[in-house]
Amino acid sequence: MSRRFLLPLALLLAARSAAGCPCSDEAGSAGGLVREDERYAVALSTSTRSALGRFDAFGHYSPLGAREGELGEELLLRAGLRLPRRWEWIGELGYSAYRFHAPSFVESQNGLGDALLRLRYSAIDEGMPHESFPRPALLLSGLLRAPLGTAADGGTVNFGSGGAPRGLGAWELGAGAELKRSLWPALEVWLGGEAAYRFRDHAIGTERRLGPRFEAAVGARALPVDWLAATLALRVRTIGDVELDGRTLAGTSERLTTLVLGLSVYERGRRLRSALTFSIDPPSNDWSKGATAAGALGLSLGVGMP
Repeated sequence: MSRRFLLPLALLLAARSAAGCPCSDEAGSAGGLVREDERYAVALSTSTRSALGRFDAFGHYSPLGAREGELGEELLLRAGLRLPRRWEWIGELGYSAYRFHAPSFVESQNGLGDALLRLRYSAIDEGMPHESFPRPALLLSGLLRAPLGTAADGGTVNFGSGGAPRGLGAWELGAGAELKRSLWPALEVWLGGEAAYRFRDHAIGTERRLGPRFEAAVGARALPVDWLAATLALRVRTIGDVELDGRTLAGTSERLTTLVLGLSVYERGRRLRSALTFSIDPPSNDWSKGATAAGALGLSLGVGMP
């Protein structure tokens, strides 16, 4: 890992206490950043993602060659505001570094990614245990992406739909919903989805429109002891075919399936929060298509303020 990420990693590894919901975005859920008893929160996360192989347009998987490598690293800053209580506003901005090498080719890039604004609204609270119908909580969300980063060219900055985000080169507008329900005091499950539209752009010198994006995730969070939370999730992300100069390019759609495991120290009495997340795109035929399978490790450290 490059030196510019060592200091944040050291800080993240040193964090020992956490507060707030550990079922965050890094664990596959559409979870938020600011607890209901807080007004503000900030978080810094770092992730390293290493490619394993590639899926073709038909879902056939091929591992990387012995002399090939593809690595992405990202630092992501998130800041959140809860105003009023049921409304949560989250801004995100990342800096990423990318390297690809093959026997006759080497590419290295780094720079800012796109800026994202997320809005989450707690529409319905979870029903009480004594009620006859186990009503889940309902959360609605919105997303606006501003293209500040550099769009990938030549298809080399790939990683599929879940890679280090150097930039789409296009504005994106999305909306989603999530259902959450506590089955027992120490177990919570959720089901969520998001759809996003990408507007036309000229990021590669010609008129382009990226295909729409759809995501779905199902997961569970358990607290085996009173200070540790574990999250397991399955996420599927699909992107439609690309359109260039009014012509749809068949076979350019993507589907990426990801398994996510998250661990977080969970202590309500403190404002600090930390989490460790591991994810993998199963490197097997038919799990994904038109994407790059990779394994990723992420660490995050945050703090909330009343």
